[in-house]
Amino acid sequence: MDIAARLFGNNCALCHGSDGRGSKGFPNLTDADWLHGGKPENIVETLENGRMGVMPPHEQLGADTIKDLANYVRSRSGRPHDSARAAKGQETFGSAGCVGCHGMDAKGMHAVGAPNLTDTVWLYGSSEATITETMTKGRQHRLPART
Repeated sequence: MDIAARLFGNNCALCHGSDGRGSKGFPNLTDADWLHGGKPENIVETLENGRMGVMPPHEQLGADTIKDLANYVRSRSGRPHDSARAAKGQETFGSAGCVGCHGMDAKGMHAVGAPNLTDTVWLYGSSEATITETMTKGRQHRLPART
């Protein structure tokens, strides 16, 4: 464990924190929310191969539709939201391509590293403004391989 702690401190702590709890844009490694699965074999695969996380931008949907989707996503995780906008967002969620990565139930998919949108774990934040920014501009993050 001493060797593992040193390896973590030298290779992982800069992004995930010395306690492994992460920060904005860097996942918490101490909870049960794992984008690519938390089984030992998933973690080994992540360390050996690295990961690319991509949320493509969807500005083509327009500001109003994105605001509707943001309210729908907030409603799924129990956040305060505009109910009328959330209802419109729910209608759009399937047709806008969101289900391709996040699934019909919005619980995400380990195979593509898409987050669960129904829980309280948010990598970049859960405000309407942050969700709108994510949908408009997209997000990209990379974990380099550690071989």
